[in-house]
Amino acid sequence: MRILVIDDEEMIRALARKILQRDGHEVLLADSGQSGLAIVSREHESLGLVLLDFNMHELSGVETLRRIRQVSPTMPCIISSGQIADQNDLSDDLTEHLRFLQKPYRANTLSEMVRSIAAGRQPTTA
Repeated sequence: MRILVIDDEEMIRALARKILQRDGHEVLLADSGQSGLAIVSREHESLGLVLLDFNMHELSGVETLRRIRQVSPTMPCIISSGQIADQNDLSDDLTEHLRFLQKPYRANTLSEMVRSIAAGRQPTTA
C-alpha cells in the first residue's frame, strides 16, 4: 500500500517510514500540511492511507484533514497525537474513515492499525 505520512517532526516521519517500509509499504513523506495536501492532490488515486499529525504548526492537522476530505472524501486516515484521546475531539463530518493513534506509539500498534485498515478497504475497480 502507498502511505503518506504528514508530520512536522523529522524524527516521527523517519520512525513511521521505517515501520511502514519494514511492513512492505511504499511511503511518501510530507513535513507540513501544505506539502501533504500537494501530494494528496497529485497522488490521491494511488494512496491507500494518510498518517497525519494532529498538532502541526502552519496548517493544523484538523484543517489538513478537512482539505484531504475535499479531495478524497473516503481516504482512510490515521490521526496521531499525544493530546487527543478519541473521536469526540473532532466534528462528526471528519471522523468517517478515520482512526486515532495516541503518541507515543509502538511499532506493532501502528502496523496492526494499518493492517486492519488495509483488510477493511474495498478494492477499487478499473
